[in-house]
Order: sequence, then structure tokens, then C-alpha cells
Amino acid sequence: MNAITLRVKNAPGFRVDASNLLPNTLAQMSSKELAEITLQGHGETCALGDLFDIAHADAADASLNIEGDVAWLDRIGASLGEGKLTVHGNAGDYAGIGMKGGELRIQGNAGRFAACEMQGGRIDVQGNVGDFAAGALPGNMEGMTGGVLAVHGNVGARLADRMRRGTVIVGGNTGDFAASRIVAGTVCIAGETGAHLAYGMRRGTVVLLTKPSNVPSTFTEGGRGFDVFWLLLTRMLANEIEPFARLEQRALPKRFAGDLAVDGRGELLIANS
Repeated sequence: MNAITLRVKNAPGFRVDASNLLPNTLAQMSSKELAEITLQGHGETCALGDLFDIAHADAADASLNIEGDVAWLDRIGASLGEGKLTVHGNAGDYAGIGMKGGELRIQGNAGRFAACEMQGGRIDVQGNVGDFAAGALPGNMEGMTGGVLAVHGNVGARLADRMRRGTVIVGGNTGDFAASRIVAGTVCIAGETGAHLAYGMRRGTVVLLTKPSNVPSTFTEGGRGFDVFWLLLTRMLANEIEPFARLEQRALPKRFAGDLAVDGRGELLIANS
């Protein structure tokens, strides 16, 4: 297998679709073939070799490293099924959209729709992420259905909208409508949340380390017998990003059930309250 490294040489003056830059596919190609890959831009195309310096190295597994600020490069890791893809800088919109497996690491920020409709694998973002992360595309009924999205910084509005399965972990703050209309899955938020938290929530779990300014009126406090679930959850989070790695296992959080406006059976678990 080959480890491919792409170093930014010339940034275009338009956005570029990176959905065909997948580790397993590129690992089987020669340097000449790689340089001739055509990327679709906004109204025009460009060759991979015009944008990046390309380097090969032997590796046990297929991997792709993108070095430099590529905030103009959208759909990085789209539909990724296996292999490892690392961005040493900022990424564009739709990073990891429809991802099925493998690992995507972004050492800077990511744009809108990161992990949108993700099905499996893991996405780790060291910086911030824009709106609609782990959500559904406009008009679609299902957001994230599997995998893990871990964001060390802040996330924009509509985080995990219509989520069905999987785990989202945010080390910073979130915008409005976080965990809106989720059907199942787990959303963990360390920082502050915006307005309309868990709006239309039907099932699933939202874990908050910071008490919200107000709990939605359509959630009711109460519930017992979730101590085993909490123990298992905190053990899982112990291997995740700070500050969840230090979450106290024995101190049970305050629990709220809802959204009762939609006969919801979801739960808000507020730790340290």
C-alpha cells in the first residue's frame, strides 16, 4: 500500500470537489496518474497536479495526507469506507459526508455539513465546525446514522438534526437547535448551548456538562434506574476528548425527559448540576 501526501502548491480562486480523493483509490495509482486526476470546481475543472505537490511513501495501510489550508476543498472524505485521511489544516464544507468507515482527521477547522448523513467510521476535528454538522441534507429525513464525530472546538447551529444513531462529542459550545428532531443516538456537549436545545427530540440521549440557561419547558425532570447506563457511558467517554475523559462516573446527572410536545422519549442528562 502507499501513503499519499498532497501539499498545497496553488490554491484556486474557486471551490473544488474532493469526493474522488479517497486513500484506497489513490494508493493504487502512479504519480503520473495522480497528477492527471480531474477535480470538479465551481464552473470549471482542474488537475490534481496543478493544485498539489504529490509524494508517495510505502505504508502498511492506505492513507492520504493533505498538507496546507484547504478551506476551499469541499467533500473531503465523502463516502469514505476504509483507510485514513488526515488534513493538516482547515477543510471545506461537507467533510465526511456519507462516510461509511475509516478515519478522517482534520487538524484545523471544518465548514458546514461536516459528517452530514454519516453512517460509520470516525471523524475527529481539532478546531471548530460550521452549521448542520451530523445532520441531514435539506429535504432529507435522516441525519447521522452511525459512527463517531468528535469536535474539540465549537459547532454551529443545527448540530445532529434528525440524527438516528451514532455518537457526537463536542468539547466547546454549540449554536441554536442543537440535537433538534433527533430520533436516536448520543450527543455530548461540554460547553454552552444556544436556543431551542433538543427541539422536537423523540428519542436518544443528550449529555450536557454545562447547565443550560433554561431547560426547555417541554422537558420534565425525573427518572431513575439509569445508573448502569451512566456508568457504561462514562467509561466510553473516558477514552474521548477532554473534558469528557474526566467525567465523574459515580455522580449521577440530573435527568429530564422530552420533548413532550412530540411525545418524545428522549433524555437530557445534565452533569455537574
